This record gives sequence, C-alpha cells and structure tokens, in this order.
Amino acid sequence: MAQQYETQSFDLIKKVDEAEIRFYPPAVKIRSSRKNGFGALFGYISGRNSRDQKIAMTTPVYLGKNEDNEMMEFVLPRSIDKSNAPEPLSEKVEVYESRSGYYIAHSFGGYAFDWAVTRVRKNLEEIAFRNKIKLIGDPFVLVYDSPYKIINRKNEVLFEVDFESIGKKDSK
Repeated sequence: MAQQYETQSFDLIKKVDEAEIRFYPPAVKIRSSRKNGFGALFGYISGRNSRDQKIAMTTPVYLGKNEDNEMMEFVLPRSIDKSNAPEPLSEKVEVYESRSGYYIAHSFGGYAFDWAVTRVRKNLEEIAFRNKIKLIGDPFVLVYDSPYKIINRKNEVLFEVDFESIGKKDSK
C-alpha cells in the first residue's frame, strides 16, 4: 500500500521543452545542514519541538545550498504557518517562510545520485540558455520518495528564474 503525503503546491505557468516554469507561493519550511539533515528535521516533525507536536511528513524534501552550507529542508503542511509553527528544541533546526518565486523544473526518475543530478542540471541549464531564461543562484534537488522506494521514484532539479526572462506564452 502506498503512503500518500501532502505535496507542496505550485502553479504551472508553462512548459519549455522537457521542463516546466512554475510559480511557488511562500511556504513554511524547516531546514538544517545536510550534515545534521534528516535526523534533526525528522526529530522536529516527530514531536521534538516546543509543543511535543507530531507534524505530518510532506513532499518534496529539498536539498540545496544556503551560502556555503549544504542544506536539507522539509516543507511543513499548509495548515501550519509561521505564527503557529512550534519552535524547534534543537538549535540545528530553523523554521522559516520561503519567499514566493518563479522556478524552472526538470523531473527525473531513480535515485538522486550526484551523476544523475549533474546530468539533469546541465540539461536544464541548456534549456534555459536556448530559451533565454535567466537562472538565479544554485539549483535545488527535490526528492519526493523515501529511500526505501525502489521503482517509480520522482526527483526534480529546480532553479529560480528571473520573471522578466520567462515570457508569457507556452513554447510547446
């Protein structure tokens, strides 16, 4: 039996080649360094927070960089906002609200091994270059499945884009 998780919402703006331009509204997230990563974040949603509150797991898990640090982030359920999110008990966990923005995404299957992420990232950079879409910053890797799931896995590489560079009409 497959377990269903709430997934972060976004609006599909248009398709560009094999990629999608999306608008993501603000979301409340928790983050930690990848070194502390999953254990610290899972502890927070398992009740190691100021209210001993268990919080449902959601998808995706974000992997990326914050300045020079490699980070892991969980999106909190939509029912939790910045004002009602429990405080973390661990100083390794930060609760924050992401800002809204436009992103280009490219999905891929299998595990998010470095070689697979690099291949998809390069493909996404080429799509952006061909379509004159300006990328902003480093990409995120979005992982939707448990590491125990073997088949039909979903991952994505996601870059923030400059809104003015995306145009308005669908290119497909």
